[in-house]
Amino acid sequence: MADEGPSDSPPAPADKSNRKAYLEEQIEKQKRGEPIDVEWATEELQRIRREQTARLEASQRNLRWLVIGAALILIVMWIRSGAALDREGFVMLGLIVVGLLAAFVVRRRFKR
Repeated sequence: MADEGPSDSPPAPADKSNRKAYLEEQIEKQKRGEPIDVEWATEELQRIRREQTARLEASQRNLRWLVIGAALILIVMWIRSGAALDREGFVMLGLIVVGLLAAFVVRRRFKR
């Protein structure tokens, strides 16, 4: 049998369910100057944006709960120390207020 040279026919299209392989195929097509599946690429970008948005919202939600929890711990510590309104008491109360305000400002800012 003679060794056959490279075929001029394009490779078989990858299955769209295997996103990575299909994306690599689209990149290779673009490099060769062939048209790519723009509709699929647009849908894939939208899917990735939705996933990133969901992850960001989950992270922000978790961070808010962490800040609120820390503020509650500081409130308990402040009350247990006598709820003093001396210099140290004002500093702790200020930390509590700043933390809670930050949690709610971040929430409103990203809900827009």
